Amino acid sequence: MEERWPWEEEGSRESGDPLAHQRHEAEIREQMPRVVQLLPVQGTVMGSISPHQTGDIVCYDILKRAPVYDLTSHFSDIQPKAPARGAHRHISAPTLFCLNGRGWEINDGKTYSFGTYDMLVVPPFTIHQHGGDDDLGCQIFVPQSRLFSLMGLTKREQIKFGDNPTFPQGTEPLYGEQGKLIGYKIKKGVLGIKEDIDVMLGADQKTETVFRARKQAASWDGPVDNIYDRYLKLFHDESVFCNNVTHVIAYEEQPWEWCRQGRLKWFTHPEINSAARRVWLYMQEISPASRSGKHRHMTEEQVLVIQGRGHDIHDGQRWDWERGDLVSIPAMAEHQHFNDDPEQPVLFLSSMPSVGVGLGIGGIEQLDDAPEFAEGKR
Repeated sequence: MEERWPWEEEGSRESGDPLAHQRHEAEIREQMPRVVQLLPVQGTVMGSISPHQTGDIVCYDILKRAPVYDLTSHFSDIQPKAPARGAHRHISAPTLFCLNGRGWEINDGKTYSFGTYDMLVVPPFTIHQHGGDDDLGCQIFVPQSRLFSLMGLTKREQIKFGDNPTFPQGTEPLYGEQGKLIGYKIKKGVLGIKEDIDVMLGADQKTETVFRARKQAASWDGPVDNIYDRYLKLFHDESVFCNNVTHVIAYEEQPWEWCRQGRLKWFTHPEINSAARRVWLYMQEISPASRSGKHRHMTEEQVLVIQGRGHDIHDGQRWDWERGDLVSIPAMAEHQHFNDDPEQPVLFLSSMPSVGVGLGIGGIEQLDDAPEFAEGKR
């Protein structure tokens, strides 16, 4: 008998109704909490890292913890004198935000230092590894977009395991000659896979060729005679840009600005010289007993509460939060933040998908101004 997809079965929710699945997802989304506590770190082949907070980066389990499709995140807790972490590379450019402590990042053999509230940007195709200060350690928060998974560009390579790697349940190490650790096996059933998958250390030949070409292309020196030439030149421009752009966006070097939404400090946005292209990131500070502006936008948003306590109003519904919580704001939701502490300010880190700008839906609709801006504090 011919196998049918679930939506083709008689009596299924989708049978004869192409919008039924959309309504079903909307029902699930509305049942999801908007505020969740961060999942704790656990041992992995890289080191101590938390699971992805709102679903796997490769879209296996979206709509499991929060009502967002594109955004997820994880964090690394690097204790003082922790074992060396692993190194890997992938296509997308991750943003790593230091919540506390000090540390270092090695990108293609070059070392960069960072401190509390600094942000690192790892350019595409870059082998990267990070660690903490021996005396202080550090905690790193990594906002992420699943967009590359949707485009089929999730290629990721494990270049080096961390010292004393831990293999999560459902995986097992693979050993080669003389007992050397050469990879690990993901067992059937994990994340729904139907056959065992071997993940080997190092690069395969095709990926190495593609990645190397995009890292080593020199400046374009020919004419641009037609539209196709523009894209040939873009291949070279992208390589030169990512090889020269800064890898650390320092907290102290970014200005605070008053705007209709409140007091913001931007780390990535369309005009900043950064290899980060997946998400726009900014910090927001809300004065004691004050509030942000009220706005809405087409793309979703995630907010990490770095300090303070308060609540959000999303489309008229209240959601309480405190330090360490992750607030998820669905697409098109009207929302506003409130500081419930009469003495201490609130500090957020907010992330939004950058793809909205490229698709022509990146604009923000302001519905109410922050009180300080309305009073002329700019």
